[in-house]
Amino acid sequence: MNATKPAPPTQCDLILAELRRCEGQWVSMIILHQVSGSMAVHSRIAELRGHGHTIEQHSKRVGRIQHSSYRLIPGETQPLML
Repeated sequence: MNATKPAPPTQCDLILAELRRCEGQWVSMIILHQVSGSMAVHSRIAELRGHGHTIEQHSKRVGRIQHSSYRLIPGETQPLML
C-alpha cells in the first residue's frame, strides 16, 4: 500500500501560521525569518497578499538599521490555497 505523504508546510504556510498565532500583533521580520527559514520574508508576504490575505507592514529606523514588522488583519483573510 502506497500512502502519499502530506507535503511539508511551505514558507508561506509557516509565516501565515505565525501571523495568525500572534492575533493581529506586529511580528518582526526576524521572527518570521526564524519560523519559516525564508531569507525573502517580504516576497513571501507578497505571495500571501496575492492569495487574498490583508497584511500590513510597519518600518522603524533605529540608527542605520531598518526594522520591519508585519501583522495580519483578522477577518479580512481567505484560507491559503494549498
